[in-house]
Amino acid sequence: MALAGLQASTGLVAAQDSERSAATELRWQLCSTAAVNWPVPNDTRSECAELSVPMDYAKPDGRKITIAVSRVKATRPKAGAAPIVVNLGGPGLFNIADSHTLTRRGLAALNSERDFIGLDVRGTGYSDHVACAYNPVAEPPPTATEKSVKKAEFDNEAEFNNRCAAVDPEFVRQLTPENAARDIDRLRAALGTEKISYYGASFGTAIGMAYRSLFDRRTERMWLDSVMPPTGRHWPTLDGEIEAVGQKSGTPMLAWLAQRDAEYGLGTDESTVARRLGDLRSELERKPRVSGGVRLGGDWVGDQVIRPREEWGEAARNLVAVRNGGTPPTPPTPQAAKAARTPVGTFGLGNPRSGMNAIQYNAMLCNASDPASRRFGDTWAAREARRAADPLMGGRYFSAWCAKWPLNAPDAKPVRGNSALQLSGHLYEAVTPHVWAERARDATGGTLLTVLDGVHGSLPSLPCATKAVTFFRTGQKAEGTCDGLQQP
Repeated sequence: MALAGLQASTGLVAAQDSERSAATELRWQLCSTAAVNWPVPNDTRSECAELSVPMDYAKPDGRKITIAVSRVKATRPKAGAAPIVVNLGGPGLFNIADSHTLTRRGLAALNSERDFIGLDVRGTGYSDHVACAYNPVAEPPPTATEKSVKKAEFDNEAEFNNRCAAVDPEFVRQLTPENAARDIDRLRAALGTEKISYYGASFGTAIGMAYRSLFDRRTERMWLDSVMPPTGRHWPTLDGEIEAVGQKSGTPMLAWLAQRDAEYGLGTDESTVARRLGDLRSELERKPRVSGGVRLGGDWVGDQVIRPREEWGEAARNLVAVRNGGTPPTPPTPQAAKAARTPVGTFGLGNPRSGMNAIQYNAMLCNASDPASRRFGDTWAAREARRAADPLMGGRYFSAWCAKWPLNAPDAKPVRGNSALQLSGHLYEAVTPHVWAERARDATGGTLLTVLDGVHGSLPSLPCATKAVTFFRTGQKAEGTCDGLQQP
């Protein structure tokens, strides 16, 4: 889908790629009139344009693709202030409106002096992309074993990956954070600015780290919130690190049940309660039950354990009823059961399926993935090892994104740079665990601020967003902790 009324740039070749020629590439128009189905109602500030970039940067004179970009101009521009490029997450999501989103949140004050710049990363939204959908598949029977269910998920993902990558393999192979970073630097040149600043969240942090590694001298300041791991897209390992956060969240209910053994009969200490519920989980993995037409598999047990505190009584009654051979007094609805069977959620803010381009999502995660992430035997073995280590909560995540992924790209490692880099990680978060931010700090030399909540990408909504405003204005970094939206 292209921006309505805009023409792609023509005549751009590598020999013309100078600061002066690049500055004439962008033809700005109001997004509300130029872009079909612009997502921001009554938007009178966002401007859109299109940028031509090489599909393969190793072949700069070869095939070109179009990247859709946006701008919200500063209300009182400050001379020499670098624009802030914004990417609030993904992959697979359209990000072109992120520049507008940031004007309504805690970093909005920066828009008085700096332009906010957004873009749809290659492969998404209004930028050139592959349109390819999942084929309908038959659900495994409700009594299928857990391994059979996961194998069906894996096979469905493998069919999608191979069919959709084959639509345009040359293009899909070039969907990497590093190429997204190169696109941003072409945008920097087109804007006519020597440097940019960057605010990224979620998968936007992977693109940010790639940009700083490639273009450190062109980076003024960069803040990355809810940080991706710096390298090594090995999904069995990453699933385990995500899972570790959820394991901690289940501990309080186990202690609560142990204090109420007279009522629920699950044990007088946490280890006994965990063992008995782990046995129930194993039983349901081997032989799931059906309640009201809905499958009760092994993961249902863990879902009860991590329910909010105010629902522990109901969850305990459900567990005891099923352990005694019956059905839960409050069985899951079909919608809840479907959500429970869905692998770990996509990175990014808002509805993960809204505007989602699944082949771009998988390509960004899998082009440089470890081979073990692509084989069912390895991913299942890793899942079973985690379950053996923790029979109740281990192995609850099983990411099949890279199932039989057919393409390869180098797994670039971030480097330590000289430009100002600030990271913020959320101590209790399970989408991008805090340990990933620690690893990114060690790899890049950035400064880490720990947010005391479990809310993904929440920094712009917090009082400590003022620290980010100060950072972009002065370069002052922030260490230690700051309060978040909520704590466990």
